[in-house]
Amino acid sequence: MAVPSLLTLILLPALMQDTVASRTDFDERFPIELTGEITDDAEGSALMEALDWIRLHPYDLNSITLEELLSIPCVTLTGAQAVLEFRGNGGRFRSPDQLRTIGGGGERLYQALLPFVCAGGTSSCGSARHRVMFRVRAIEDTPADPSTPGSPLRFSSRLVFEGHGGLEAGALFAKGAGERTEDAFISGYALIRGLGCVTDILVGDYELESGQGLVLWRGPTAIRSTWSLRPGQGLAIVPNRSSDESRFLRGLAIAASVEGSLKGALFFSDRSYGANVDSGGEATGFFRGEYSTAGNVARKDALREQLIGVRAEYACAGVFTAGCTIYRSYFDRSFTPADRTRFSGNRMEAGGVDMSGRFGILSVAGECAFMRGGAHAFAGSMTLVSAAGGMLMMRCRNYQPAYDNLHASGEGDNGETRNERGVTAALRLLPSPASGLECSVDAFEHPWPGSRTPIPRRGIELTVSGETAIPSGGTLRARCSRKSSYEQVTAKDALGRDVRAAGKTDESHYRFDASCRAGKSLRYSMVMEYARASGADGDVLRGVLLGGEVSFTPLSCVSFETRFSLFHADGYGARLYDYESGLPGQLSLPPLYGHGLRWYMRLRCRPAEWADIVLRYAATVKDASVSGTEPFLEIPAARGAQIGVQADILLP
Repeated sequence: MAVPSLLTLILLPALMQDTVASRTDFDERFPIELTGEITDDAEGSALMEALDWIRLHPYDLNSITLEELLSIPCVTLTGAQAVLEFRGNGGRFRSPDQLRTIGGGGERLYQALLPFVCAGGTSSCGSARHRVMFRVRAIEDTPADPSTPGSPLRFSSRLVFEGHGGLEAGALFAKGAGERTEDAFISGYALIRGLGCVTDILVGDYELESGQGLVLWRGPTAIRSTWSLRPGQGLAIVPNRSSDESRFLRGLAIAASVEGSLKGALFFSDRSYGANVDSGGEATGFFRGEYSTAGNVARKDALREQLIGVRAEYACAGVFTAGCTIYRSYFDRSFTPADRTRFSGNRMEAGGVDMSGRFGILSVAGECAFMRGGAHAFAGSMTLVSAAGGMLMMRCRNYQPAYDNLHASGEGDNGETRNERGVTAALRLLPSPASGLECSVDAFEHPWPGSRTPIPRRGIELTVSGETAIPSGGTLRARCSRKSSYEQVTAKDALGRDVRAAGKTDESHYRFDASCRAGKSLRYSMVMEYARASGADGDVLRGVLLGGEVSFTPLSCVSFETRFSLFHADGYGARLYDYESGLPGQLSLPPLYGHGLRWYMRLRCRPAEWADIVLRYAATVKDASVSGTEPFLEIPAARGAQIGVQADILLP
């Protein structure tokens, strides 16, 4: 703890400014459409980091393409076409403020694009060709777990250098709460772009994005959201800039392109994972990357994997893309997970074909993947975008239980690529430039017994949300969702034993948000949420949350924010989530159950264009804490506090 804390104290006096001093605060404007669909801290933080990276590398309004415009959250087809039509008529953007005046644009388009675009190739983020970016973040939780060998401090620092000629290099250091400094995660990469037909050469840690993530994860943008950040089309070798210790490859990746239509990549990885493998070959704790106890430290780097693969694709003028990805991996020992239904052995092979295209208002994407032994998985989607910005999407998936690809990510109820099939339909309407309505329904089924679903079950989830602007400069939002699942009356588990049926379960959430501005410097909001969960045994759990937030910006370089949430939940099944963007690039979703109060304060200082400092303090005070395994069992009062600090510098 001493080394990171001392480093933070030394750096803080020198790091006092903002990478986006002349822009609207990105974190305060994170779209509700995406936060409403994120289900855990890891997804939220990874997505925020991805959007934050785009913010630091803004698109130029005078060269941005239709695909890039539609990849930005909350941008409609009407708004995107307005930008292209303005340029087609000979117009040239000198400032993003012009988005307010172009036909088909307006305030909504301006607010959606502002964090991610610049004009004329320059922005407040500095030169796009030559700059150094540094981020240091420290978060401390109290009280500390006395059984962990390290300090309760979570510390990370990231350094990225972007030079001339397509050169980029970066390094990352991350220590989890309870980890010792010597057990921290260290990552780095070096990337060269634009060497003739060789478009990318990367050495170090990276992610390979292609298809729908069924062969290899699509990186931090592959989240369980009704409207994904961007479609899975084309090939991208992305440096690993996240502190996620599982979803990345470590080695060498080379991508090449011939005449812009034929593309390919070769990639190799050689890395270790933490797992406890006993003398009989049984493995537990696989892929977690958590080394906060003596037992976890003992199994660090217990498994080593070597992976080699190839990717080939054909693209037709940015309209249609078809590709194929294959990889083979070997572990240094044969192992069998404690869950006997999961992958076992020492060799894994997977491959798949994918396609995506946009034909007028219709967009399609899909991928079919196979594993050694014949197991397969499929995911596909179709989206219609109207000229008024409305959207209709249909998505389907089918994962066999034996398709246990350790390097894949899937959408759906389980969030895995195994033992699930389902169909999703979603509709987005924009009755006016200041309002929107969304509705989605997902029908899912887990047809085979497994460790997570010992009894085969099926269910349906319905979500309806709406948003509208009010004259005072505020916004009203409402969201309701209901999820019901049904288990079979008689069934056998994964080991062939008879199991008792559990029946039907229901989960319902109703949330209302309202925000308003009082002048240019004061903004306030409130939220109300009600949750109800009923189990198969007849127990009913209820939860209620009431919260408020005040944001004060007395100066353009200083902002202060405080919020509180009063909550009362009968048990973990009726838990409530408080969406907190506590530090830039991080979205926290603390689950609230029991009854008590959660509040936090955030102070942000941006005295210059090249630095940004954020201080955050959060605390949860409970009259009583409710056990997650015993819904109505209360234990003595609990209080948890968290303090965090982050500093960013950007040197052109």
